Amino acid sequence: MSAGVPPKVAIGGVTLRPGTVEDVPAMLRLMDIATDWLVKKGQTGQWGTGRPSENTARVKQATEKAESGGTWIAVDTNLSSRTENSLSGGEVESPYKSTDGPGGQDQELSIINGVVGALTVGQANPYVQPAAEPELYIQFLISDRASSGKGIGTLLLEQARKLARETGVSLLRVDCYAGDGGGLVRYYESQGFERTEAFEVNGWPGQILIQRLDKNGEPKN
Repeated sequence: MSAGVPPKVAIGGVTLRPGTVEDVPAMLRLMDIATDWLVKKGQTGQWGTGRPSENTARVKQATEKAESGGTWIAVDTNLSSRTENSLSGGEVESPYKSTDGPGGQDQELSIINGVVGALTVGQANPYVQPAAEPELYIQFLISDRASSGKGIGTLLLEQARKLARETGVSLLRVDCYAGDGGGLVRYYESQGFERTEAFEVNGWPGQILIQRLDKNGEPKN
């Protein structure tokens, strides 16, 4: 997972590259956009209502993930070229708005440097018991709401499988928010994961899911 790893190209011009601490603002921006979208849906149980980029704990977590060596960044090359050619500050226009602007007016939230997704893998999150066998844990996964349908989440999960294969690990685990109807749980199930134990942290409902891989790193049926 070094900076010398060549990008992996996906459908629609989305590429993957290793993440660095310079990607922290872009990762937090994706979280801001997702939080805004959830708030508009009335689903505030996952991340609350405040911007993660203004939350000291969230900023620290994002920085630690970026510095861990286990983070991969999805970049839309079409959008990143627009950043270079037409927009200042590395931001790309997005249809998602926040109502936190002055006077309560809508304020556009824009992705940064064409970053449309992020993945972090490593050890189990601290609130989850480690597995009884070698594993690779998906600590963080996010994609841009405006890029929905491009398969960015699928691409990032495939990268997690590839990394597991390269390290000789046959167990992938992930946990996610299980409230608000369980939509995130169903998403991971659609990606071939299976539910194991549920848990709760300070009233936050979570679900652990697993995916077993064969010797080629492909999901077992």
